[in-house]
Amino acid sequence: MGFDTSFHPLDLPLIERRLLPFLAGRGQDDDIDDLVARAVEIRKVRFRAKAWALGVQDYAHDHDQVPFEAHLYVWGRPFFITGDGPEQITRDLQRYLAAPADGVDAIAAEMANRLDPALARRIEPDTTGQLPGDDALADSLTTPLRMLRGAAIALRNGERHVRRQDGREFDAALLLTREVPYCAVEFAAALLPGWMSRGYTWPTRLCTEAGLDTTGFTAPTALTGLLRQEFPHLQWPTPPATIVSNYAIGGLTPAPSVPAARAYLAAHRHELKCDAIDAQKINEAMGVAEHLGLAFCEATELYSAMEGNLN
Repeated sequence: MGFDTSFHPLDLPLIERRLLPFLAGRGQDDDIDDLVARAVEIRKVRFRAKAWALGVQDYAHDHDQVPFEAHLYVWGRPFFITGDGPEQITRDLQRYLAAPADGVDAIAAEMANRLDPALARRIEPDTTGQLPGDDALADSLTTPLRMLRGAAIALRNGERHVRRQDGREFDAALLLTREVPYCAVEFAAALLPGWMSRGYTWPTRLCTEAGLDTTGFTAPTALTGLLRQEFPHLQWPTPPATIVSNYAIGGLTPAPSVPAARAYLAAHRHELKCDAIDAQKINEAMGVAEHLGLAFCEATELYSAMEGNLN
């Protein structure tokens, strides 16, 4: 079993205040349309930024003097970021998040020129891929969320099943109790992308393998907190505080615990059995979470290099 692993600064208040009430069947069907529209724009920014990263990778393949680490700049950090240190990376991340799709080239060119002051003018951004249209992107974001919302509404109405647009029926209770954490983080990551990795590189596993405590990491029960309150009769599973399968959310570090957890992992870096680049990715993602005052979590299959689903 392979794992496309990822590390995420996580806006837990956004999930708790906007997403979970929507999934619980509260409010109106269009209550998160503003977030969906924002996520669609960010997806286009991500796509263009990665086109630059892939273009630089192609150039660097034939020009050894360009200091390009693909596992960091393409299949690691979100967008295309070449700065160092959590403060710089956080600033660059926020610049991309605030940029329109037609403003990406200027930021990405600056990132290329940090590697070589004359590099940007030599780069042709990769054009082999193509994004779907805005409506298709929005549908891909909202379809699982609307299914979960439909499940909650069905349960409130005393119904046991929820029906998808193609007519297939699903157990409403099973959907709601099993699928919310992954879908919640997937949507949050559409608004604030995480770091990509590959393999058994999530921090709770690395700590356990090294015989260390998983300091600061908790089970991701906060991702279902409101739903557990509003549907107490359902058989809610007790999620593990680590990753145990594909398409899963593992350990979650609440925002106040992120600085200590990050420092603990850094102090025990040489006991963790992972590449230096993967340790750097974890540290950077936690560093951004720390600087933004956010939580942190580990996940699998939110991204896939093989499928071209990049951050």
